[in-house]
Amino acid sequence: MGCGKRKDDIHGASKGCVCLAVRAIKDIQDAADQDCFDCKNDCFLEPLGSLISPVGNAPNTRVFKLYNKKGDLFKVHPKHHCWKTPYFRVKNVFDDCCATLQVLKKVHASGADVDSEDEMMGLHNNYYYELTGDCITVDLDCFCAIQCIDDVRVDGVCD
Repeated sequence: MGCGKRKDDIHGASKGCVCLAVRAIKDIQDAADQDCFDCKNDCFLEPLGSLISPVGNAPNTRVFKLYNKKGDLFKVHPKHHCWKTPYFRVKNVFDDCCATLQVLKKVHASGADVDSEDEMMGLHNNYYYELTGDCITVDLDCFCAIQCIDDVRVDGVCD
């Protein structure tokens, strides 16, 4: 059946665990996006107490990394940049197991880009993620593993 595949008893098709995980992440993010309202005094705003203390920093993104079938970390070059990043946010899942992923950049609170060497030196405790403005469309069946990194708030997602 291949890497991460399971047989779907109903349709006879196989689905990869990476595809299932990315679909689940999309559902979780969609539920969080319900807190993204232009009107902070909407009578239907939940939970109770939101009008007094609107949800402003609630996570809207589950950051993840993907690994190919050889076990290598999947990284992309954002357009017009010379560096690569392995961090993604799912934007959409369609046609069985294709997905549009938003490319994220990990940034230290000082404004410096964070790479894997910085993470090993302990700088990973004071960082945030930002959208690069780039998206990539992938076939999720081409990946063998997914690693969820963090639930964070990424500015610009609801704009």
